[in-house]
Amino acid sequence: MAKAFDVSRASRRPRFRPLAVVSVFVTLAAGLVAAPTPARAEPSTPSIIIDTDFGQWWDDVAALATAHAAADAGQVRLLGVMTDVDNRWNAPAIDALNTWYGRPDLPIGVATGAPRVPEAYSRLLAEQWPHTGRGVDALTLYRRLLAAQPDHSVTIVAIGALTNLSQLMRTDRDLVRRKIARTVIMGGEYPQATTPEWNFGLDLDATRRVVRGWPSPVVYDGYEIGARIFVGNGVCAAHPPSSPVRAVFDLLYGCGTTQRDGTWDPTAIHYAIHGTAGALRHAGAGGRNTVTADGLNRWQPGGHRQRYLVLTDPARLSSQIDTLLNRR
Repeated sequence: MAKAFDVSRASRRPRFRPLAVVSVFVTLAAGLVAAPTPARAEPSTPSIIIDTDFGQWWDDVAALATAHAAADAGQVRLLGVMTDVDNRWNAPAIDALNTWYGRPDLPIGVATGAPRVPEAYSRLLAEQWPHTGRGVDALTLYRRLLAAQPDHSVTIVAIGALTNLSQLMRTDRDLVRRKIARTVIMGGEYPQATTPEWNFGLDLDATRRVVRGWPSPVVYDGYEIGARIFVGNGVCAAHPPSSPVRAVFDLLYGCGTTQRDGTWDPTAIHYAIHGTAGALRHAGAGGRNTVTADGLNRWQPGGHRQRYLVLTDPARLSSQIDTLLNRR
């Protein structure tokens, strides 16, 4: 998820953005949704594709870092990473991060027709860490990755704009239905938003199409979850100076400064891999998400394949995420 910030490193991440333009730019100076149906057992090692608005806020880096740490521990299979915003530095930057974690061959998809956003740290990572810079069309990569997997075996974790998912649903609906076991979407606020949430506003038309018609079970991880999670404050101590994760945290906050803005994207990654894990629970059975033309979402009755998450233990979830984030 993207969060706006200023060079003082003290601004709060807004819950929305103007639908036509991102307002803040930083210049570099140096049950039935998430749970499978009762007839299908959840795989012990999930296979995931991460779809991210990388390059704006540090928790996209944190989300990928926790995914890599979980993969190192044999807890997840990483199939690929998609960037869902228009930032030419994102593919090489993601590749640099993947390479640092020992996965230089992890494929990277680049969205077509994605919302244009300013970059905060992607150029830094692309220019200062080794990478091949490979990136392919996201829709093409989705098709290739999904086609190679068993039916009902893939988890998509969407932590940014829903542009790629909207295009995939429109062109390959049957592939989505057959291959994807569940989709975790970090976006909205539950059970009802009072302000349009950032990720949902990045590509509102795509958001409304996906929320209305996505053909696989969905679990929503709302703004209110990450607003109570504060992780990353051990990154500078746990990671070496050569770490791109440390570099991003230092750029946006400064090592030695406590992060108190909230942590959104790693909560979706953690749930996709570990489930509720004693810190979350499912809610919203028998309901469905809806999004209005002005970006507000609300849980309505009358659904059977959607749930949303409720945070039950912020300290426990924070500790679980920090354990992965600090592992290097």
